[in-house]
Amino acid sequence: MKKFLVFIIIIFSMHEIKAQTADFTATEVCFGDTTILINTSVSSDSIVSVLWDLDGNTIFNDASGDTIIYFFSSPGNKNVGLKIVTDSGFAQAVYHHVPVGSYPVANFSFDNVCDGEKTFFENLSTIQSGEIEDFIWNFGDGSNLSYSNSPEHLYENNGSYPVKLVVSSLLGCSDSAIYGVLVYPSPSMNLYMDGQTIFYEGDSLVVTVNGIFENLIWSFGSQANPLTIKNSGNYTVTVSTGQCSTSNIFSVEVLEKTTFGIMNLITPNGDGYNDNFEIFDLYRIGPCEVNIFNRWGSKVFSSSNYNNDWQGTFNGNPLQEGTYYYVIKCSNEAIRKGSISILY
Repeated sequence: MKKFLVFIIIIFSMHEIKAQTADFTATEVCFGDTTILINTSVSSDSIVSVLWDLDGNTIFNDASGDTIIYFFSSPGNKNVGLKIVTDSGFAQAVYHHVPVGSYPVANFSFDNVCDGEKTFFENLSTIQSGEIEDFIWNFGDGSNLSYSNSPEHLYENNGSYPVKLVVSSLLGCSDSAIYGVLVYPSPSMNLYMDGQTIFYEGDSLVVTVNGIFENLIWSFGSQANPLTIKNSGNYTVTVSTGQCSTSNIFSVEVLEKTTFGIMNLITPNGDGYNDNFEIFDLYRIGPCEVNIFNRWGSKVFSSSNYNNDWQGTFNGNPLQEGTYYYVIKCSNEAIRKGSISILY
C-alpha cells in the first residue's frame, strides 16, 4: 500500500500545472491600413505554439507567430482570438475586439445668400460604423474655425469663399469636403427727389431711383422711374438684381390748399428732405420779408426777399434743436407770426 502512494505523488509532480496567461495587443487603425497583432502572453513554462483566429470562427488556423500584420477586408470591431500551447501540453485562449475604423464621408449643404445675410451650413456627413466625433469648419475668409455640427456664418463682404469641412471619427479616421460658397452683392440705390415730401395739393413730387440694379418695383405695383407723386402716403420702392434686393421707404404728405402756407418743422441734416424753411406758393405771394427769433427774442435770421433757402443756421453755424419764432410779411398779405421747430 505504501509503494502505491509514492507512485501517485511522483506522477503528479511530473505533471505539475504551470502558471500561464494568454493575451495580446492590437493597433487601432482605419480601414485600409494593416493591423499589427502582438502576442504578450506569459507562462512559467515554455510557449511552443502561438496560434491566431482572425475571423472569429473559433478555429485557430489563420496565422501563427508572436507578431502578425494583417489586413482586414472590412471595417468594424473584429473578434480576434489567440491561443498559446506550452511545452507541457497545456493550452489557453483569449479573445479581444479589435477595432478597424470606418472612414467618415464628409458632406454638407448650404444656400448662397445676399450680402449682409447669414449663411447656414447643414452637416450631412455619414459613417458606416462608429461615430463622428470632431467637426472642423474653415469658412474660407480668414475668420476663426468653427467646431459646431451645423454652424452659421456671416461674411463681411460679397464674393466666393472655399468652405472646408473636416470630420473625424473616434479612432481618428477623417475625411474632408470643400465647396464654394457665394455671397451675392446686394443692389445699391439712392433717391433723387425733385420737390419736397410735404407740399400742397395741386403740386407734386418727382422721385428718381438711381443705382446699380436690374429690376425696380413700387409697393403698389408700378415700375415707373421716375415716379410722379401727387397723393399722401407711404411709398416703398424695391430694386433687385438676381435673388438679392434692397428697399427704401419714405412718406409724402399733401396739405389742403390754403392762401398762405408756412412750414412749421425743418430737419436740416443734409438728406434732401425738409432741409429748408419754406413758405408755400412763395412764387405767387412774394416777395416776402422774413425774420426769425430764438426764445429770448434775439434775431437769428433776416431776409427782405426770402427765397426758401434758410437751413436753420446763424452766422453760418447750425442752430441748436428747438423752437424758434418767425414774423413774415409778404406782398398783399397780413403779417404772419408763428413757430418753427428745428430737428436734426
